[in-house]
Amino acid sequence: MTETGLSSPTVVQLQGNPRVAAIGPLTGAVNAEIARTDRAPVELFPLKRRLAAVMLADVVGYSRLMSHDEEGTHRRIASYVKHVIDPTIAEYGGRPVRSMGDGMLVEFGSALDAVRCGLDIQQRLNERQHEVAGEKILLRIGINTGDVIVGDHDLYGHSVNITARLETMAQAGSVCVSQSIYDQTRSQPGLRFTDLGTHRVKNIDYPLRMFEAAYGQPIAIRHWRMPRKSLAAGAALVVALVASLGAFGVYRMVVPVGAVPANSIIVLPFRNLGPNPDDAYFADAITDDLTTDLSRIPRSFVISSATAMTFKGKPTDARTIGRDMGVRYLLEGSVRRLDGTARINVQLIDTETGAGLWADRFEHESNDLEDLEDAITNRIAASLHTQMTRGRIRSSTVGTIIANHNALDERMRATALIVGLPTPEKYLAARQHAEACLQQDPNSAECWALLARVLISEHLSVWNDVGAEGIDRAELAYKRALELDPTNPGAHLAAGNVLHVRGDLSGALAAFEKAIELDPNFTVAHAQRGRQLFLLGRNQEAAAALHQAMRLSPNDPFTGFFQWGLGRIAFANGNYAEAADWLSKSVTAQPNHWYNRAWLVSAATLAGRNADASAQLAEFTQKFPTFTLAKITQRFADEPINQSPVFQAVAKNVLLGLSQAGLK
Repeated sequence: MTETGLSSPTVVQLQGNPRVAAIGPLTGAVNAEIARTDRAPVELFPLKRRLAAVMLADVVGYSRLMSHDEEGTHRRIASYVKHVIDPTIAEYGGRPVRSMGDGMLVEFGSALDAVRCGLDIQQRLNERQHEVAGEKILLRIGINTGDVIVGDHDLYGHSVNITARLETMAQAGSVCVSQSIYDQTRSQPGLRFTDLGTHRVKNIDYPLRMFEAAYGQPIAIRHWRMPRKSLAAGAALVVALVASLGAFGVYRMVVPVGAVPANSIIVLPFRNLGPNPDDAYFADAITDDLTTDLSRIPRSFVISSATAMTFKGKPTDARTIGRDMGVRYLLEGSVRRLDGTARINVQLIDTETGAGLWADRFEHESNDLEDLEDAITNRIAASLHTQMTRGRIRSSTVGTIIANHNALDERMRATALIVGLPTPEKYLAARQHAEACLQQDPNSAECWALLARVLISEHLSVWNDVGAEGIDRAELAYKRALELDPTNPGAHLAAGNVLHVRGDLSGALAAFEKAIELDPNFTVAHAQRGRQLFLLGRNQEAAAALHQAMRLSPNDPFTGFFQWGLGRIAFANGNYAEAADWLSKSVTAQPNHWYNRAWLVSAATLAGRNADASAQLAEFTQKFPTFTLAKITQRFADEPINQSPVFQAVAKNVLLGLSQAGLK
């Protein structure tokens, strides 16, 4: 999609000649008039402005689709615009402003209408293409709200530029929104948001906070993670490789001419911003240790720190370095250490475009330099692994894989669909891609594991009518995956969830622990292990597991569910004040779910926080009027995953607190 709003229209009146005016940058004729009269513009007429929610939609891989089938692509897009997109925009009161061959700009008077329109467009497009052979037409949608300049046939201004950046950052089939949209719609029932973090983008002077919006309820399976070996095993491998390379001391792969490995990265020397110039060694040590940690990620390609240090103190251009070093990503950062506290700022950059993909800040207090260094490098390595995986997957969805729809391509498409915020539509499409992968490669352990995870997620979330058959299919899939590769952590995670649904709590726990043994940084496995330990009454271990999940992924989009788990554990221990604190954080992070609010009302009541309990109860009954005491009692009694004796004992106290709070 082309740049929007870069030159806002300006109406200029010339002194002595009120009929002479110009729209946009001053034209040659107007400049000539100014020179002739020797008079400068003296009055700037106010432009027409208004607050609006702006949506930009763009067809993913439009040029490639047109090059493969120009007429067919044009007919399909025109049909979807006529029968899906235009009616949905009209339904939500949107005003189409501009339409190009591959996208459109739409104005809304309401942020909520804009978000719901974007989500409905994605959902209805997906439904319409369920039975379509070949590659789907996918959209990326960005939505922002703010002040816009209104022209006769277009919108202009900074708010439109931000919307364009949000659209480019959205994954195929998703809706990416700004902080302002999130703030105005986050409490609306039925909407869920994943915090995508802050990003530096082209032509915007400050980092943008972005969120992925979706409909639906939380699901049990969170993210797909590519397998990772333990750091200890990785360290041994690195030592062996370095020893074999002898005097070179460099661990790097041979990059074929014209090819850049997907998970390839260089860590530039961190800058020392502290008051003590001698602390430069600390920044160098962080750079070296982080490079070593990243090199332990399977299938990663990391330029050695010895080479990276040659860039120290020099001006850098991400695209030039990417081309010269043959890497896709560049990590840069700074270190400021003062009185035992270190603050690390890092940014991940795509060397193909020069765009910032991810940024974060880490702060740690310690008197032990080694502990401080380990804490920082471990957190960056864990976070960066997720971001590198997401960046690689996103590129696959826009057609950078040459052999489209081969087994690898199908698996990556399926993976891309479940990396972000889960929805029924994404999971149905992911299942279809996983099945297509297995048709071409029936011996792919990763695809069998992926299929198992999707199926059990759909069952647990009551999505896409998989029913009880989904459990059976998931069981067959994870067993086949483990036959092909017993070390696949995703298959063990799926096994744990299947066993959990079947009521084998101990077997499920063993499966989650095996997944963690194979991938110690598998955040969702730690979280699921914590849930299982809670149901078995091992609360101390359960809390430790959930804290570990939060430590590995401190900005996880499902932090609210981790906090809900910790609130349940504190509640079970009778620590109702602590439970209320955790549950309050959970409600703040995930405000649109009945269960964390219900537990919060009960915990606040039993903790004697009567004013807080009354306020929470009023909000609960307003947002969830159908959730009466009788309905919650029935759900606790009937839902299969709540049949643990430990849970049933805790549930009695939850119901007691709700009753004392006055829930009818």
